[in-house]
Amino acid sequence: MTETHIKEQLSNNFIRILAANKGFMLDKPELDYGVDFTVSKIHAYNNPNGGTRYLKDNKYIDIQLKATTEASVTIDSSTGNIKYDLEVKNFNDLATRKLANNNNLSPLILILFVLPSDRNLWVHITNDEILLRKCAYWYVPPDGTQLSSNVSKERINIPTTNLLSINCFDDLYQTFYS
Repeated sequence: MTETHIKEQLSNNFIRILAANKGFMLDKPELDYGVDFTVSKIHAYNNPNGGTRYLKDNKYIDIQLKATTEASVTIDSSTGNIKYDLEVKNFNDLATRKLANNNNLSPLILILFVLPSDRNLWVHITNDEILLRKCAYWYVPPDGTQLSSNVSKERINIPTTNLLSINCFDDLYQTFYS
């Protein structure tokens, strides 16, 4: 397997773990239109005939997932932002959703999964834990963002405060569907 595929699989499984831990459902679209996962809330209700049933919420968040290493990002110490060069096609997908946020399009976020530069540090297993290093951040273009006419890359600034935490999907639902 290529290193790129390994990074992709680690990031996919990181997102799956976060979602499963908080009871969210992830769907992976069969066709790739710039969306790697769709995350949905699951609601429980009591069945009149007994038992509990579960339904998927009609509100969801689409995720575009990118995996990289620390060597491919820069942390700007003056702003606390992570600078990352995103492919223009992916940037424009995010910007299009941001510009059309009231046109029945679900929110689209970028999740940037950052691994250590040293591949030997990516995964560590002991009797007490499974450790996947390092972290992930979410990004939505700021208000007023326009489509990019760049040829290949668009530099984005991700606030380090957008760190994915154990409650990230609850927090993102509050952000988009409060």
